[in-house]
Amino acid sequence: MEKVGNRLREKVLIVDDSRLHRALAADILAKNGYATVQAESGLRALELVNSESPDLVVLDALMPELDGLDVVRRLKDDPFTHHIPVLIISSQEAKPNQIQLLRDGADGYLEKPFQAEELVANVEALLRRSYQFNSLTKLPGAPYLHRQINARLAQNQPSAVVYADIDHFRPFNQAYGHTAGDQVLLQVAHLLVETLPSRSAFVAHLGGDDFIAVLPPEVAETFAQTIVDHFRGLRDQFYEPEDLVRKHILVEGRRGEQRPAPLMTLSAALVSNDRRALINYVQVSDLLAEVMRYLKTQGGGNWARDRRTR
Repeated sequence: MEKVGNRLREKVLIVDDSRLHRALAADILAKNGYATVQAESGLRALELVNSESPDLVVLDALMPELDGLDVVRRLKDDPFTHHIPVLIISSQEAKPNQIQLLRDGADGYLEKPFQAEELVANVEALLRRSYQFNSLTKLPGAPYLHRQINARLAQNQPSAVVYADIDHFRPFNQAYGHTAGDQVLLQVAHLLVETLPSRSAFVAHLGGDDFIAVLPPEVAETFAQTIVDHFRGLRDQFYEPEDLVRKHILVEGRRGEQRPAPLMTLSAALVSNDRRALINYVQVSDLLAEVMRYLKTQGGGNWARDRRTR
């Protein structure tokens, strides 16, 4: 995914040896809010799959050197790219190859010339099948996050992962209700997306108040510091004036007694492969949990990173 304006949108790789056809497809998809990147050959497409981590590939069937069938086979044979949906676009002359393309792993097929609505509808359908969105924030969920992190690490892409967690969210939900809690989650989702750098970064929502951002290492610390600081500015809008004055809220304990609970803050744990080798999502998740536990023992409302080199 990639930031388009202040929204996080799916990134589509368009592969065609015709500049005109690439530009046409890119223009249609851009007008519908998608981020696009273009490749003029099958070999270049395979390079960009590794460097750009697209969410979907729109692929011409007939190209010199490495045609669409070869590209599909390579993508689907690679455990770190087989999840990427591929939409084949081809002229009527190539129609006899359609069955073989689908058997070799293509996820969809569209004939040239096509209507703009046809292209957009096919892209939307394939993306819906490829990963789940969180129903509240519309951010991608855990399956997409796992695949992306594993693929980036397998390809040795410089990657940082930031785990953002809202401190004291549960007592806020208890005191103010789930509708108010949902508004907090939406605001945090917007904050994270708006703070992302413009390329090679995305945010996932694992559920509850757990968010994960994946971004280049050189901007990760600034990102973590910014979201922690900006959340403090957002937080006060969710509380009644009397709670802000006394700097805590009152929630009902197990025995019916009123007990104080701190106001919400945001904690951010950071792990990156620019200082140590990272292997897969499981390792990253364990390291993030360790850093987050440290932050919580310090009272939360801050950020920290794993600084070990091995």
